[in-house]
Amino acid sequence: MKRKGLVLRRRTSVCQKLPAEFEHKLVEYQRFVIELRRQRCYMMGHMGNADETPVWFDMPSNTTVTEKAAKQVKLLTTGNEHSRFTVMLACTADGKKLPPYIIFKRKTLPKEDFPRDVIVRASEKGFMNESLMLEWIRLVWNRRPGALF
Repeated sequence: MKRKGLVLRRRTSVCQKLPAEFEHKLVEYQRFVIELRRQRCYMMGHMGNADETPVWFDMPSNTTVTEKAAKQVKLLTTGNEHSRFTVMLACTADGKKLPPYIIFKRKTLPKEDFPRDVIVRASEKGFMNESLMLEWIRLVWNRRPGALF
């Protein structure tokens, strides 16, 4: 690459700043949860954590080969770098993973076959909404091992 005047270039990005005193806030929250669990006798399987995260269909590489003096670096993509779907992932405090809940941005469900332990839904905006959240509670949270409902 040197002989041809080429180098590897990395895409740059801006990282998020952590909130001020985040360690103190984290410890306070942990103490709160531990005390609540002690007072109410919650089992670890009755507590959980869930989060939605976007997944892009086309995730361009962070590196590319370009000329050494290039001012701009172009990355080749399929044109779908803005197309995405949402995945809701959850686990319980005792370490059990709950089935993924996938939401595609479309009006109807895709015709493809998906694994049995994955729940797939469609939404016009591609995000979780109230009705999908209620369904997630019914199909995922309330069916976890040790569920109260």
